[in-house]
Amino acid sequence: MIRQKITYTLLVLLMVTTSALAQSRSRTTITENVNATKAGLVHVLNRTGDTIILKSSTQIFRFSFLFHSQKESVLMDLGSKEARIPLHHFEVGRYTVVAYREDAVYPISLNRIESIAKPTNAIADLEEDVLRASLPTEELLKRNIKPRGYKKDDTRLASANSKPSRAEVEAKERAERERIQREGDAKAKKERAVAEVKERELKERLKKESADKSRKEHALAEANRAKSEKDKADKQLAQIEANRQAIKDREIAEAKREKQRALALEEAERKKQERDVAEHNSDRSSDPIEVKEVKYNISDINNGGLDKQTREEYRKENLRPNGKKYDE
Repeated sequence: MIRQKITYTLLVLLMVTTSALAQSRSRTTITENVNATKAGLVHVLNRTGDTIILKSSTQIFRFSFLFHSQKESVLMDLGSKEARIPLHHFEVGRYTVVAYREDAVYPISLNRIESIAKPTNAIADLEEDVLRASLPTEELLKRNIKPRGYKKDDTRLASANSKPSRAEVEAKERAERERIQREGDAKAKKERAVAEVKERELKERLKKESADKSRKEHALAEANRAKSEKDKADKQLAQIEANRQAIKDREIAEAKREKQRALALEEAERKKQERDVAEHNSDRSSDPIEVKEVKYNISDINNGGLDKQTREEYRKENLRPNGKKYDE
């Protein structure tokens, strides 16, 4: 991590130094795109200030150049992690160079203040010049682009007339155009396929998110319904319990009242009996009862020598516990 920070700091210092040198020499300014720098796309001027150097952590598959005063843009394919754009192709004025990567599109502002002299061996076509300056020899040969100073070994005898005919030149140009067309079609097809895959993935993701949202909403609705039913059932149980308790309380109160009534009746009956006994005793106070006393000890054995009182005699001479006579 520390090494990466030091490397990034040195890279920023190099960019600032390079930009300052380039601006002082070629009168060209380039505005840093902070987002591009963070994404690993370095964009600086070379020491002589006549070339833009771009180095990317991922492949740059396309470029576009927009001249602000003319409102015209040039689009070209690259397919490399590094690019060098000669600035003598651009007149004085403001430009926007756009680098296309798979993750995003990064615009870079360029201001050409003074013109730059064309090199003696300059290539007039911008795309060819950029490709020759950016791609390695092997990649140029794969794209049928002859690198500068490249000589192919040929053991065949030289033809008497080494200059190709016009028909051969046209055939070669036609083949080259067809090749470029095929490559463009293949790349466009690939890009369409990638776009379709991304669109399909997006649709599937949106569909999944919609299904998840619907599931969550359904689960929430079910939870709310279950909670409502539970609350309703709890209220019904509480009402039933309240009714049962009320009935129980009424029964207890009724039993208490019945008990109080029974006690009151019993007390009234007791008082009535006391009044009757008192009245009866008052009526018979003038008629004394002769009580015959039989003196004997219960522990004595009755050997026939005791004269015991009979039941009839006892009832005639004594009253009931309630104060009434036995014969009443």
